[in-house]
Amino acid sequence: MLKSLRTMVNNMEEKEYAELIMEDEEAQQMPIIIDKLESFACADRIARYVREGKLVFARIGQFRNINIAEFKRTVSKLKTVCTAIDGDIVGVGEDWLIIAPSLAKIERGMAS
Repeated sequence: MLKSLRTMVNNMEEKEYAELIMEDEEAQQMPIIIDKLESFACADRIARYVREGKLVFARIGQFRNINIAEFKRTVSKLKTVCTAIDGDIVGVGEDWLIIAPSLAKIERGMAS
């Protein structure tokens, strides 16, 4: 940006001016929500957060072990929401899901 600013200043005549458009700092911030996924009902709350543009770290806890069928149905619902909004979802370890809105992309295979 500094190089382009210098170029603009050097190319200006005395009576001309240049308008600099600064990016809004708040537009670059993404809220991160830490939440628990304990039942199918929690999927609606988490889906709402993601639709609002928030990144969600959802702790699975014992939900997967207690009721695997309901857990799979819940994750399927969250995957559908992610597909609809061009978001992303990934499991991290055995205890966490990361559900991202379209502004954030999760890169896989980077760990060594």
